[in-house]
Amino acid sequence: MQISSTVSVAVGTARPMVGLLGLGEDRVVVGEMDAYLSGEGVEVVASRVGMPVAFTLDGFRSMDEAFLRGAKSLSRRCALVAVACASAAVAIGPARFSEMVKEGIPEAEVVEPITAYLESLDDRSVKRIALVTPYAIETHAALSELFEERGVTVSSGLRLQVPEGHVPSDVAPASILDAVRHADHGEVEGIVISCTALPTAHLLDDLEAELQIPVVSTNLALSESITRRLGDLSRRPAVHPGDTNRPSRQLDVGRRHT
Repeated sequence: MQISSTVSVAVGTARPMVGLLGLGEDRVVVGEMDAYLSGEGVEVVASRVGMPVAFTLDGFRSMDEAFLRGAKSLSRRCALVAVACASAAVAIGPARFSEMVKEGIPEAEVVEPITAYLESLDDRSVKRIALVTPYAIETHAALSELFEERGVTVSSGLRLQVPEGHVPSDVAPASILDAVRHADHGEVEGIVISCTALPTAHLLDDLEAELQIPVVSTNLALSESITRRLGDLSRRPAVHPGDTNRPSRQLDVGRRHT
């Protein structure tokens, strides 16, 4: 083969790159994060780390090396890496995740769900929550304990029981809406729906309007933490209870990276 000439090409200005470390069968997180950050001037890339042998704390702890390999596989151009699995953050620990990501990308900032929840709840002045998860009982309890240790009271809990052979991404959004809407949450200031794989983006505004309290999902909390750390990306004001001018979160979550 002969090459007769070489032509110079122009390149665009690189956008800040956000890396996601997500589970292999989480079909929701990339689309929702892409939608939450749409128009914010970032590029979202994902590394899949497989699935745990069991959806238990021990199962997620066993994925330590898988997450480390995933972090190392991300582009070193990532300005920030988000751990897109709350169960793993509970089992492995926020500090260990920060260490693992920095082994792969030393310059990257790290966001994980526990810190993201606390920041989003603090923005909304929420200290007493109802916790909704699709987790095993021990994982749900461990997450509740983490909240309590960090000054957030978990007044009530709701477990979504995913049928055997299915994963949270299979759960119908209408089923989540109905379960949260009709649960007895008691006297709480807000609701946390935990799990990046639950399809919740289109539900949050309706739930807040009906229940009259803030509702925070994992993907929303992670996206807010990202825009805090990359401040020039954020175009949404801080949201507080009673704010009648809060922005809508009706998003196009149908897009996926290929």
